Amino acid sequence: MPFRFLAVIAWLFVAAMAPARADIALVPDPGKWIEQGLKDIAQGKTDEFARSYLALIDKSNNFDQFAEKLRVLQQFGAPVFMEKVVDEKYGGALREIIYVALYRQAEYMYFRFIMKKNTDGWLITDFSFRPEVSELFPKDFRH
Repeated sequence: MPFRFLAVIAWLFVAAMAPARADIALVPDPGKWIEQGLKDIAQGKTDEFARSYLALIDKSNNFDQFAEKLRVLQQFGAPVFMEKVVDEKYGGALREIIYVALYRQAEYMYFRFIMKKNTDGWLITDFSFRPEVSELFPKDFRH
């Protein structure tokens, strides 16, 4: 009995010393969240997407740098089309979704999202976008 008590006290002490976990947000349906985010991007609402994504991953303090990179997409105008080309599920706990968008006549942009299942939903752990015209996918873009 005294050993168990000491073990609990030691665990509480270690837990109190551990750094606080980031205040991340989970989404119940990452596909729907991604569709809305890409709709915002397609409508030129890149700042709205940036705020939403950065709040989701608890990195709101990176807004200026991230939003600036996304604003480049506003220069292209609305995409001619945007289509999901990859929805790869790995054992039900990991997922990669890639969309391709055509801007103007031959400017293709790829959007990739990486998700991991969590206890009460999905964590979107990565978002990236890159142009590619000649290859099927941008180099080192697909996992």
